[in-house]
Amino acid sequence: MKLYLIRHGETDWNLMSKRGVKGLAASLAPLTPLGRIQIDTIANDYRLQEADAILCSSFTRALESAALLSRKINKPLYVEYDLHEWLPQKDPTAILDEHSLLEASEGLRQEIDENIRPEDVPWESLAEVRQRVTGVLERYQKFSQVVVVTHAVVISSLLGVKRSVDYAEIVPFEIHFQKDLVGK
Repeated sequence: MKLYLIRHGETDWNLMSKRGVKGLAASLAPLTPLGRIQIDTIANDYRLQEADAILCSSFTRALESAALLSRKINKPLYVEYDLHEWLPQKDPTAILDEHSLLEASEGLRQEIDENIRPEDVPWESLAEVRQRVTGVLERYQKFSQVVVVTHAVVISSLLGVKRSVDYAEIVPFEIHFQKDLVGK
């Protein structure tokens, strides 16, 4: 399956900060006006016109980006919770302190270089992110080309390389799934 992985547009974190919103509730942050322009601009990319569908994270910044794209390129939109951003702790309901967040962020940066095992860290590892995301993608393998609007760490986990991903960047990626051989 051909994927066009897209990081959401620029996010209005100032809005959340001004309102005192913290933790997982900050995922309600919408796009900035520039973020909307970024998405409108990439909607003109010829590669996206060939897509069968758009999948997106349920976090507002990705959902708004995908909704703008869906309207512009007239493709069906499917919202998938498991395309959400990386979790700095495995329990998404636990309170996260600043020290733990910094430790998890630094650990994530070292993960690829040092081959850290997922069971050895308190944050969601890149391998765990990749596993949850491929589980979603597998359900859509009936499509030949799919746009996936998600987050930078999710994209990096699929690519398997340490790489920054710009807002509204389109990253082409091929993924192949094993055919079900049971009963054949």
